[in-house]
Amino acid sequence: MFEPLSRIVKLLIEGIDALRKHKDRKDRTEAITQILEVYFLLKDCVDDAEKLLSECEWDPVGKIKSLPSEEAEKTVKQWDLIVRRQGLRLYLLQGHIYADHRLSIIDPELQKELTEVIGNKMNRAVTLHGIGSALYFYVAFPTAETPVEKARYIQTMVGAEDKGPLNMEQIISEIEKLRTALDGYRSVVSQLVSNEELVAISNIARERALTAVRA
Repeated sequence: MFEPLSRIVKLLIEGIDALRKHKDRKDRTEAITQILEVYFLLKDCVDDAEKLLSECEWDPVGKIKSLPSEEAEKTVKQWDLIVRRQGLRLYLLQGHIYADHRLSIIDPELQKELTEVIGNKMNRAVTLHGIGSALYFYVAFPTAETPVEKARYIQTMVGAEDKGPLNMEQIISEIEKLRTALDGYRSVVSQLVSNEELVAISNIARERALTAVRA
């Protein structure tokens, strides 16, 4: 999940600069708000993922199997809430990138690249679209019943194709790259408006991102 998100952030950064030439102030402000909402969705995505990976000790299934049944049920219930939020965030991110006209600041070539990074339902490999769809389906139509079945969705979240312990070294490296990309994303946006405007717009975007996944 983290590697394609990093690539998406880098592509969005390339498109954001076009806002400097946008004349309509109202539409420009809304576009920046939208871009910051995407930023917060991405940041929340990586923050929650790190929290979840730490709690499951990089082996969600093994961790659940090691716990007494009552504790396993309680633990996986907490994990389940995070996984559901992640599914909603990935679904919202795809919607912003594919459907929102305010991201039309990105030229057609960048839109094509973004689509390739996200992938589609025809891809056989694990893609961001596949991960997001699986998690969103889990949110809308939960079919996992046992704690172990629910724990496996953490592996789905990070794009792991096997059922064993997660590759901690690789995932940590991908998370670090994503955080670096997000820092650059925020820096580019901050150059488009004054500090006062940035605070006001950020507050609106932050609330939107939280409301969108609030239970």
